[in-house]
Amino acid sequence: MNILLVGAGAVGQVYGRHLARAGHHVTFFVKARYAAELAAGLPLHRLGYLRTESEHWQEYAVVSTVDEVAAAQWDQVWLCMASDALRSDLSQQVIAAVGKATVICLQPGPEDAAWVRQRLPAGATMVQGLITFISYQSPLPGCSGKEGIAYFFSPLAPGMFSGPHQGVQTVVEALRAGGMAAREVADLEGAGAGSEAVMIPLIAALEQHEWQLSGFAGSPQLALGREAGREALAILAEDRGAKVALEKMLLTPLASRLLLLVAPKVLPLELEPYLEYHFTKVGQQTRDMLDSYIRLGEKHDLPAENLRRLRAGLV
Repeated sequence: MNILLVGAGAVGQVYGRHLARAGHHVTFFVKARYAAELAAGLPLHRLGYLRTESEHWQEYAVVSTVDEVAAAQWDQVWLCMASDALRSDLSQQVIAAVGKATVICLQPGPEDAAWVRQRLPAGATMVQGLITFISYQSPLPGCSGKEGIAYFFSPLAPGMFSGPHQGVQTVVEALRAGGMAAREVADLEGAGAGSEAVMIPLIAALEQHEWQLSGFAGSPQLALGREAGREALAILAEDRGAKVALEKMLLTPLASRLLLLVAPKVLPLELEPYLEYHFTKVGQQTRDMLDSYIRLGEKHDLPAENLRRLRAGLV
């Protein structure tokens, strides 16, 4: 297949490498100022519990204009940018130029998938995906590590994709052939949205706790984050019929304490620096997602006061 990845950051590089391993022709779309940097190759480091596997990947192409996108025929186009970047004029132009490709929407916002669907050109189809791996620019601030993109696949969290069956199967098979676990789910907007509705309020709460895990379990910020998460889950349950009983369990004080205790011990990376680095980088996306939950709450006349309080606390 001929595959275009829009964005060559930590997410795009990981997906691109594994699609290339499956034998597909991979091209990155980036702004012109980043093209020369990509031409030098990409150092990638897969983190494991016992060792790190490093490589220098160069077998890909790079384009940087919408005309180059429109001139080619693409089988798949992966949108590998944050929700706020998705709505830029350039991203909209690229989406309009992809022809009859299968477009993979990876953005986590509750209104992102519908936004992309409305802008697909005639003949294009959309698959929605949930990113379940961790990836970041290494080394993290204040930490040691090899330069490049470091990433970690949890053995318990395959990537999830939903949409037209044929398009989803092509995506899942390509990733599996490249060594990345993936599976099809019936309704990702319903099944996967709950995890984001739990995580984003907790991340916003951690930001207000100055990214310090120490003392976070008993903090008023975490208590507010849990209440905001419950509101977001109720809003999604009403808006799209999402089943959120399991996610609600994750917002109990006991579950929060267990997560804060276990997570730093089971990940082969420095969790606190990662959370601060990554979610500061995509901070506007966090704010946009909270705004989306609030808008949907107003639409359905549901409580969103804690979401508003949480959002007001973010600069």
